[in-house]
Amino acid sequence: MKPSQLEEKPKTSGKDRRKKHRGPGPVALWLDRVRCKLTVRSWHRTTKKKARRARAADMLQKLPHAHIIGDVLYLIGFWAEYAVICAVRGVEKTVRVVASHAGQLLLTIVRPFLLGFITLLEDLTEPFRRMHSGLKHIGELEEALPDESARQIRKEKMRYFRRGARLYFPVVLNALSYLLPVAAAVGLFYVVRTGLGYDYVLNVIVDGESVGYVANEQVFENARDDVQGRIDTAKSVMQSTGETVGDEQWNISPTYTLAVNNATMNESEVANAILGASSDEIGEGTAVYVDGELRFVVNEGDHLRSYLESIKQPYEDTSDPNRRVAFVHDITLVDGIYLLDSVMSYSDVLAAMNEGGGPMTYTAGADDTVQTVVDSTGTSWDSLAALNPDLTSVDQTLTEGEQVVYGVSSPELLKVKVIERQTYTVEVPYDTVTNESDEYDFGETVVTSPGENGIQELTQDLVYVDGVMTEANIVKVETLKEPVTEYVTKGTHLKSGMTASYGSGEWMWPVPGYTYVSRWMSSYHKGADICAPYGTPIYASDSGVVVTAGSHYSYGNYVIIDHGNGWRTLYAHMSSLGCSAGQAVQRGQVIGYVGSTGNSTGNHCHFEMYQNGTLVSARNFFGNM
Repeated sequence: MKPSQLEEKPKTSGKDRRKKHRGPGPVALWLDRVRCKLTVRSWHRTTKKKARRARAADMLQKLPHAHIIGDVLYLIGFWAEYAVICAVRGVEKTVRVVASHAGQLLLTIVRPFLLGFITLLEDLTEPFRRMHSGLKHIGELEEALPDESARQIRKEKMRYFRRGARLYFPVVLNALSYLLPVAAAVGLFYVVRTGLGYDYVLNVIVDGESVGYVANEQVFENARDDVQGRIDTAKSVMQSTGETVGDEQWNISPTYTLAVNNATMNESEVANAILGASSDEIGEGTAVYVDGELRFVVNEGDHLRSYLESIKQPYEDTSDPNRRVAFVHDITLVDGIYLLDSVMSYSDVLAAMNEGGGPMTYTAGADDTVQTVVDSTGTSWDSLAALNPDLTSVDQTLTEGEQVVYGVSSPELLKVKVIERQTYTVEVPYDTVTNESDEYDFGETVVTSPGENGIQELTQDLVYVDGVMTEANIVKVETLKEPVTEYVTKGTHLKSGMTASYGSGEWMWPVPGYTYVSRWMSSYHKGADICAPYGTPIYASDSGVVVTAGSHYSYGNYVIIDHGNGWRTLYAHMSSLGCSAGQAVQRGQVIGYVGSTGNSTGNHCHFEMYQNGTLVSARNFFGNM
C-alpha cells in the first residue's frame, strides 16, 4: 500500500496524549493497597473466629452428658437472675415503706406547726375581714333604705357600727394577743440597740458639782492620783518651811456617775478641774516630774524649760542623726493648776536641781606623776592641762596629797547622757559536722563540703555619762548571710582491712584493777606509774588504732594507740601484749597485761598521754586516783 493510500490520522498534541494515557496517582494506588490488606485481614479474622466456634461446638457435642451440663448452666443463670431481681424488688419495697413512714412522721411533726401558723393567720386577718365586710354593708345601707332620710340613714349606720364593734371586739383582742408581744420585742430590741450606741462616759463630781467628763475609770483614777501627788508636794513644801500641815486641810474626794456625753477631758485637765472646784488656794504652775515622781512646782515653767535645753545643747550635734542627747533621769514638765502653797520660786528649784555637781579630783600619792593621773582616770593630758593650769608635762612629779582636777561632774538630777548609735557587721562562725567513712584511711580528714561564715549586722547604742561609757545595748540584729555548715569526713579504714573508731575524748582509767599510783608525771618522769599485780589486764583508755606494739629497751613490752583526734597514749612494761600494730581497738578493750619488762623495778603500767605531740599529765584527768 502506498503511503498516499493510507488514511490520514488526526494529529494530537502532547498535552492531549498525556491526558489520554494518565492513570491513577501514587496516593490513590497506596490507599487501594491499604484497603485491600485491611479487607483481607478482616476476612482472615472472621474465618478464624468461625472456625474456633465450630471446633468448640464439636468439642461440646463430643463431651459426655453435654445436654445435662447445658441444662445445669441454664438453671444456674436463671436462678442467679431471679435472685438478683428478687433482691432489687425487696430493696425497692423497703425504700417505699421507709419513705412512707418518714413522710408520716414528718407530717406528724410539721402538722401542728402548720395548723398553728394557719390559725395565727386566721386570727390576725379575722378583724380586717370583719371590718371590710362591715364597711361594705354600711356602704350598701343607702341602696337598701332608699325611702329613708339622710339623717335616718346616718343613724342606722352608727347603730350598725356600734353593734359590729361590740360583736367583734373579742376578735380584735385575740389579734392583739399576738401583736402586742411582737411589738414589745421590737421595742426592746430598739431600746437596747439605741442604748448600746450611746457613748457612755463618767461625770466627775466634786462636792456635788460636776467638773467634767472622762472616758473611763482608768482616766479618773490616774487624775485622782495626780491630784493627790500635787497635794503631797504642797504638804512637803509647807513642812520644809516649818509650817504645820493637818491631814484634813486638803481632803478632796471626787466621785463619778455614768453619763452620756461626747466632750471628755484627759487626766491633766480633769486634775486641774478637780483642784479648781476644791479650793480657792490654787493657781497656774508647772510641775517638775523626775522619773515619774512629782518633785517640784515652779511658777516659771518656760524659763525652766529653756534652762534645761541649754544644759543639753553643748552635747547635741544636729548634723549627726545617730547621736541623741537626754537627761539620765526622766525630767518632765507639766503645766496645770496646783496648790499655791506648793509652788516654789524659780531660784529655789534651780538650787535643788543643781545639788551634787562639781569638780572631780584625784589625790596624789607618793611618787605619783601626771602620767599616773592620766593612767588612773583615763583623762587625756590636754584635758588635765586645761583643768589644771599649774601642770607642765606628763613627767611632772606631784606632791603627796596634791589635788588634781580631772573632770567636772554634773548634778545628779541634771546628768546628761549621750546615746550614739553604731552599726557594724560581724562574722558568725559556721558549724562543723564530722562523719566517719571507711572509704578513707584512718587519720585522713577530707572536707566534703566546705563551710562559710555568716554575716550579721549589729546595731547598738553606746551610752556616755560625763564622758564615760556606761552602757552598750544591742538594739537590732539582722542576719545578712546565713552560715554554711562544713561537713568533714574522717577515714576509718586500716591497711589490715579493719575499720577503726576515733577517740571520744572521754578517758578510761587503763588499769581498773590497780593497787596504787607510785608517781605521776614530773620534770624527771614522763608518765604515771600504775602499780598492780602481775598479769592484771590493761585496757585502751579510748578508741583508736594501735600504731606500735612491740619491745623497747626501756619501755619493755609497750603499746602506742593513735586516737585520731590529736591524742596518743602509751602503755609500757607489759608482761605480754594483747594486740598488734595496725589493729583497731575500742575504748575498754584489753591491749596487754601488767608486768615488769624493760627498765622497771616492779610490776606496774607506765602510762603516758600526748596531745598534738605535747606530753600531758594524766593527773589532769584522773586526779582522784
